[in-house]
Amino acid sequence: MSADKIITMRRRISIYLTLILAFVALGLTPALAVDERPIDIVSVSWTGSGALPSNVDQIAATIDTKVNASWRSFTTLVGDTQDRTISFVSGKILKAPIFLTAKMPCIGSAATDFMNTTRIEAYKRLGIEDYSNRYILIIAPKAGCVWSGRSQMGSATSRNGTLVLHDSGDPFVITHELGHTFGLGHSNFLRCDNGKKDGPWGDVCKAVEYGGIIDVMGNIETPSPLNTYYQWRMGLLDDSQVRQIWQSEAVTLAPSDFANGVRAIYLRDANAAYWIEYRRTLEGVGYKPGLVIFRLDPPPIASLISPNPEDQAAAEFGNLLGTDVWMLNLDKYRYSTSNSYGGSMTALTATTYSGNVTFTANASESGATVAVAIKADVTPPPTPVLIPQADWHYPSIEIMRPGFEDAQTYVTGFEALIDGVLGPLSATPRDNWAPTYMDPMTAPLTVHMRDLPEGSYSLAIRSVDFAGNKSLWSQSMAVTIDRGHPVVTNDFNITAVNNDQISVAWAGAKDAGSGLCQTNLVNSDGLVLQSSAAKSAPTFQLTQGAALKATAQIYDCTGNGAIGDLSITNTFSTAYKSSRTGTWAAAANSYGTGALKCTGKCTASFTTRGRFDVLVGNGAAVVTSGSAKLATIPDSKTTKLRIGATVDSGDSKKVIRVSGSNFVLIGLASVTANFTRTKNIDRLPAVEDVSLLDSKQSAMAKFGFNAGDFSQEWTVLPMVGGTALDDPSLDLCNASYASEKERVERRQVTVTKEESPFTFLSTEVVRYSTPAAAQLAQKELVKALAQCAKDGGYKDAAGSFITYTFSEIKSPPNALMGESARVLVRTQIDTGVRAHQLLAFYQFNGQMFTGLYVIKAGESAFTDAQVATWLQEAVVMANRLSGPAV
Repeated sequence: MSADKIITMRRRISIYLTLILAFVALGLTPALAVDERPIDIVSVSWTGSGALPSNVDQIAATIDTKVNASWRSFTTLVGDTQDRTISFVSGKILKAPIFLTAKMPCIGSAATDFMNTTRIEAYKRLGIEDYSNRYILIIAPKAGCVWSGRSQMGSATSRNGTLVLHDSGDPFVITHELGHTFGLGHSNFLRCDNGKKDGPWGDVCKAVEYGGIIDVMGNIETPSPLNTYYQWRMGLLDDSQVRQIWQSEAVTLAPSDFANGVRAIYLRDANAAYWIEYRRTLEGVGYKPGLVIFRLDPPPIASLISPNPEDQAAAEFGNLLGTDVWMLNLDKYRYSTSNSYGGSMTALTATTYSGNVTFTANASESGATVAVAIKADVTPPPTPVLIPQADWHYPSIEIMRPGFEDAQTYVTGFEALIDGVLGPLSATPRDNWAPTYMDPMTAPLTVHMRDLPEGSYSLAIRSVDFAGNKSLWSQSMAVTIDRGHPVVTNDFNITAVNNDQISVAWAGAKDAGSGLCQTNLVNSDGLVLQSSAAKSAPTFQLTQGAALKATAQIYDCTGNGAIGDLSITNTFSTAYKSSRTGTWAAAANSYGTGALKCTGKCTASFTTRGRFDVLVGNGAAVVTSGSAKLATIPDSKTTKLRIGATVDSGDSKKVIRVSGSNFVLIGLASVTANFTRTKNIDRLPAVEDVSLLDSKQSAMAKFGFNAGDFSQEWTVLPMVGGTALDDPSLDLCNASYASEKERVERRQVTVTKEESPFTFLSTEVVRYSTPAAAQLAQKELVKALAQCAKDGGYKDAAGSFITYTFSEIKSPPNALMGESARVLVRTQIDTGVRAHQLLAFYQFNGQMFTGLYVIKAGESAFTDAQVATWLQEAVVMANRLSGPAV
């Protein structure tokens, strides 16, 4: 994800040593350990580009002085003994500019691609292979972009980043952009046109991008310390230094630039979330000592005022805890643009817009005692709504619909009526919780199915909030909680034979409680090879004579599971392969290839050993060896494959005869299975994919990967921008594709898990405007592939030649789309530490296209067996493409 940052500066006199001098004045000597981070510097040019406002050497000097001093001051806190100071220094410098084949792009994926490709080319020229702990600054001449600086968003643990300086040599721009590499967003401003200090987002109260110039993450240069929310995100203060409050109390806040003590207050008032800090007197900061209050709940895009057009087209923020803050004006602060601002934003008193919360501070140079008065919460939480038990397929499922959360405080627990008896109910934090602006530090409590007692009973639930208010009871529901795991043995029975395919039922897979609901056979990559939803004896397909090895996952209908290594071997001798006497005729139409029907008296002889099943249809027969009768097969009038007898003939080979009158013989078969290394597991719910609420995306999802294609440790979700047409679909060898403009709908998902062996695993589905447009796309791919193979690669926008080494794809499956409707690619991209292996299978049918992409790092190529595995998955995609139109 990239962050476009528009920095239109109005320079101030920078006082880079202000904070250090202030520490000494207080008699507090800061600890100044150096976490030194190098910034390598390169420049770019293109045909017709202008001169740079500052050359690479001047930028290096700027980093070593002003940028370095700023970040040392931001990360050196009064009284800190943990040595967390961060220092930036100039690293390697590339004197000659990198010549681009076109003008630097300013927006969208093209701008992100420019940053990535230029970074790679720069380090090639600098001779640095491992740049995982290095930053690179790209200096660009004027390209018509509205921004002066751009960077890719990092995180608190990032130790690298890519920055672009556009037609600027300003140290503040560099300093600001480095903030984004730590995962810091913008310090913005909540401005209400009615003169109020706070209010709900809407037509009156707007979010002014960059307008909260309290620190470097606005767009006015300032030596002021980072706000404490950003310090918290960077790890400069921990959770214990943020006081979450739910009722009236007094909190002593240390100043925002101190290392120790409580440094911030978090509270929420209905749907608004507030972060409060105390700022002391500092030289050159432009505000009075007092409280600074930020809103963490994000605005709707319609309420956003930004000089960046891309912000207006962005998706809504959502509920997750964000990177931006919106500062309130508690005094006479004003901000319209970076050329029109002034006044102080602090105060010693404040009230939230609802009137429910007031703040009164008694301040000193070393801190402030803040009296927080909160109106008593007398409103009970909403009534819980239980989801239907038919949906309780996982022990970890939350059994209540969203909406039971308390608006003013939080839910502290639950009570239950079980068969009408009142009692406490265990509650646990939400699984897979991610911080939200309403719950930034602690996962809220809920009730999972695993929290309920085992048995069958009627259940009703009510919630209790922090203030002791209790909700109404949920509707009573009859539930059955089963904690028993499936019992699994090695028993398999043959149920059908069709050409070289044998259907077997896993008779040994059973669950005495809720019954089976899902049985998967999974390969080593996590792909589900076969799946069954049968309640008992799930059926799978074997190929005659071929062994099947997989991880088997067996789940009952409440999510209790068993997992282990499954190995199945089989032998099958059809009746046609036997030696025969009597009158026989083919019975393939009813029983499969090789089955024979006897008319009159007949005998079929086989030479075999060991344990085997005699597969027959209708009629009766006997099984003998020499003079010994081994089994009697009872008569049946049903035209259906059945196991007539199971015989163990011993370890030595023997002649086995099947004799009878007017019967059907299918053959002799044996299935040997081993289910080992077993353990109990719980079934996990799939991660929610909200894009499927859109009818078009739901229809497109039928063609590519879905959660059911993979074992449960994998996550299948749309990639960023994967449901829009902004990013290209066809980008093989960086060729031009006129068909891109004919795309109507797109869905690209990525498949991820912890420690994935793949750097990228994805399917992409595109609906083109017409079948002719899809055919054009296929022809363009064929042409691009041929040219890329001829040239051995392509030259990217930064002038770097990217090598492609193609390998043959041997014997592609016949079930793929035809040669005129597909393109298959197996190649190594680049060499050395930048090498990647790519499998890309493009298939078309009518207006539809599906691409399957598998990428792994390194020079170790995919084996033929691995290629064959993914080609079989491409067959699945071909079958979906050939299915009913959607």
